Amino acid sequence: MKKLTVICMTLVAMIFAVSCRGPMGPEGPEGPTGNANVASSTVTVYPSDWYWDNTSWRVDLRYEAINADITDHGAVLVYMEDRNTWRQIPLTFYYNLFDDDGNEYFYSSSLEVSSYDNGVSIFWTEDDFYDGYRPEEHRFKIVVIAASVYASRPDVDYSDYEAVKRAFQLTDK
Repeated sequence: MKKLTVICMTLVAMIFAVSCRGPMGPEGPEGPTGNANVASSTVTVYPSDWYWDNTSWRVDLRYEAINADITDHGAVLVYMEDRNTWRQIPLTFYYNLFDDDGNEYFYSSSLEVSSYDNGVSIFWTEDDFYDGYRPEEHRFKIVVIAASVYASRPDVDYSDYEAVKRAFQLTDK
């Protein structure tokens, strides 16, 4: 009799636990595209978002998909849209211009990225470290890949965003 009571009580408890439901909570914000091991988002950075840090223009972008395991063992890839093409950072642009006297001169602009828990910083540096021109509006794509996935896909050209997009079925937002 005692066994039958325990079995019945267990059955009642299981049915009660499975059937409990509360009200539906509010819908959360739209997350990054990808899967549990790969995340991707596009961010527009406006001129006013950049600030001068004594040697370069800098913007800090929050991105929750980046954690210590990703920065230590995985991959954080950042691409900048340039003439309808996604180009991976680090990136250097070389220019040749002419001054008012018709003399040709050369200079370069470099972009670098640094990742940390919950974000990335992008640095835009002119070769003369001049702060006179704040960067214009640009779109950046951040792709975060877990270590296990990154190591298992040596066949992917990570410098080519379109190859990364195909390999991990990413959608553009």
